[in-house]
Amino acid sequence: MEKIFKDPDGNLHSPPEILYQFYPSDARKFITSCLKEILDKPPPRFRELPIPLQRKAKGLLILELVAKFCETAEDLAAFAVAFATELYMEALSPEDVWKRLADYEPGDVVHFYRDIRKRHPKYFVNLHGFPPLDLQKDANRLEMLRSSKQLAAYLGQVSDMYMDLRELYNSYKHGMRVFVVTDTDLRTGRKVPALSYVDRTGKLKAIAFPSEGVEELYTWCIRLGNMLETILGWHKVRLDVNEKRMVTAGLHVFGGSGGSSKELRNLFYPGLFGARDAQVTEAERIVKRKTAELLGIPRGHVFAVDIDSEEILPYHGPELRDVIWQVLKARLGARVVFRRMTPDGKVGPY
Repeated sequence: MEKIFKDPDGNLHSPPEILYQFYPSDARKFITSCLKEILDKPPPRFRELPIPLQRKAKGLLILELVAKFCETAEDLAAFAVAFATELYMEALSPEDVWKRLADYEPGDVVHFYRDIRKRHPKYFVNLHGFPPLDLQKDANRLEMLRSSKQLAAYLGQVSDMYMDLRELYNSYKHGMRVFVVTDTDLRTGRKVPALSYVDRTGKLKAIAFPSEGVEELYTWCIRLGNMLETILGWHKVRLDVNEKRMVTAGLHVFGGSGGSSKELRNLFYPGLFGARDAQVTEAERIVKRKTAELLGIPRGHVFAVDIDSEEILPYHGPELRDVIWQVLKARLGARVVFRRMTPDGKVGPY
């Protein structure tokens, strides 16, 4: 166990270093496939139940599919946060990163998905695990840009579905405030399974699940697992590159019809410090355009610049760690650079 979590010097590995090798990204896909198989081909014991109990059992299986979708969507959001947090490793210890992964709340995930369509295209390139596009050959750059745009489109759809289902999921997870009922499909006029639930305000609501809705739910459960595998694979390539060099990666990319394996040759990965230097340069460019916003930041305080939204964030303070945690709470997954107001009123390193 020590060899898994610590390096030869006894230092704790970063979460990505461990998760790339041991994360069971196929676990929820396996459970989801089992649920779908029972729904499609009920076992004899299922068919022997009275009809009302068969309907209830089917509704409960659909509810489990809802739970698996929401859990996997939250997994993906947590990884996005972890990858952003990795940029702050100079300031946060590995123990703090683990803590951040362990104590994130559903509300944090809501913020992540709520803001997903506001993200700059470069955010999805980074989340995908690709190297900077402007350093790549034309053919590779086009392929990576296409895949990143498709990832953004996928996450937009995941966001819509997660926001629609999260109250039902929370009602199931906290107190089992869910009841299996039937409802009328307004498009066909047929009776279909539905899940009624009591939301956090005490109101009774219901969501119908016609057969095509169940199929879509299952498809997205599997697709989310595949997305995680793809993103983890590309981030592992990036993690393994310690110096500037060319690499060839034969991994999945996203396309209009789903993921496909492609070999991208001669990708140029800048070293870790080169990537940070590029982000600092981008942050300084943003700061120069927004000097008026710096007037309210006391001298000696650390502040944060979101390089994707090109904003100086409203969080600052004398201690870097305190500012980092404020930003992590408010801007999950954002690529942020920290700077400090010097005693003479200039902007410098934190």
